[in-house]
Amino acid sequence: MKQPIHIAYKSLYLLLLGVFFWFLTEPSSSLAGARKAASSPQKIDQLGKFDSFTLNGDIRRFAGETLYYDVDFMIFSNAAEAQMSFYEENGKFKCLLVAQTKGFVGFLTSYVKHIYKASFDIIDNGKRLRTATFDREIIVGDDRERIFHAMDHAGHRHLWFIYENGKLIKQFNKSLPENIYQDDVLGAFYNFRNAAYGEIKKGRSYDIPTFWTKGGPQDSSSNIKKMSIYVPTDPEKRAYEKQEGGGTLKGTEMLMKVQVPSDLFETKNGELYYWTSAHLIPLEAIYKDFILFGDLHFKFAKGTLQPGKMTYLKQR
Repeated sequence: MKQPIHIAYKSLYLLLLGVFFWFLTEPSSSLAGARKAASSPQKIDQLGKFDSFTLNGDIRRFAGETLYYDVDFMIFSNAAEAQMSFYEENGKFKCLLVAQTKGFVGFLTSYVKHIYKASFDIIDNGKRLRTATFDREIIVGDDRERIFHAMDHAGHRHLWFIYENGKLIKQFNKSLPENIYQDDVLGAFYNFRNAAYGEIKKGRSYDIPTFWTKGGPQDSSSNIKKMSIYVPTDPEKRAYEKQEGGGTLKGTEMLMKVQVPSDLFETKNGELYYWTSAHLIPLEAIYKDFILFGDLHFKFAKGTLQPGKMTYLKQR
């Protein structure tokens, strides 16, 4: 009987010791509760709202967000699908946007697929993202075009590389502009939602320095390009919807008119519109004059906020 009693006392001692160290190291109950809430999965409802919404704060709170969209174009409904995820991987914050045709339309278009990836530094005390890398790949059947950008902020250099079917065909190495952050479109999306460019107000414009995707005009000595977001007033919003359609999904609150470099998404003028919920989740979007496809119409399908997890679209 002595051995079991000895083991029991030893187990009790270790248990009490563990409780003692837990008491010393455990944060206050309010902070512990906040951490638990932050790591709990949340469903983003069909109105584009989620429980933990705040207009600004530490941008890392978006990590684990995944948004899914159905895409229509011309006479085809639900002809493509898109997914955007913001996540943390190996201590680095990243964003992935994937859009691809599917079904019969996918067969007709050789399952065209657009992939956009970015990685970021967290700056301004967690308020905004700074682009570290941006990777864009377009796949049509067996043909692949890939463009990779790397921002060496310490050395003030911007390097980017253009590949065709895995072969490097062109590369650039230019100086980064002084005292200017050039945001990619994915980083700009989250920075804007976090009010990093200023308070989000109807009737206000936001100019965001960005870069040409493929290299810009041949005579350009730099790679500085402007991306802009304008938030129309309510009368302007109604006028646009009357003329062009859109904004029909329940829960839409604000319209955003966005201008990006035309070579980013392969559109004629780089013009797109999207309608957001009260929590700034895009519920509907129109990409104007997409080359070969015309206007693309995105509609929100579902969304989740599940820190630490991300689901990729199936590879074809």
